[in-house]
Amino acid sequence: MKRLYRSKSDVMIAGVCSGLAKYLDVDPTAIRLAFILLLFLALGGFWIYVILWIIMPVEPAAGPEGVEVEAKPKTEAPKQVESPKPAAAKKTSTAKSAEEKEK
Repeated sequence: MKRLYRSKSDVMIAGVCSGLAKYLDVDPTAIRLAFILLLFLALGGFWIYVILWIIMPVEPAAGPEGVEVEAKPKTEAPKQVESPKPAAAKKTSTAKSAEEKEK
């Protein structure tokens, strides 16, 4: 069964004209021109468009069946790792000789 939706792919303002064109199997440009003609002839083209904009649902992304979403497994909290300790400074021969002189 055909459903009337606002188009998400062929949009000029809100997708109303392209949604109607898909539903009626006509060119969206013809529907857009008809709305402009109704607007300039003061036949309520603007108000018809606004009402259709409010009433028409947006075209579903994945078709009428909907989208299936898989649940992600919960992950463990990251473990905290201790930062490496600075290596002990090695005493050089000049440092050893300076200590021996002080004694």
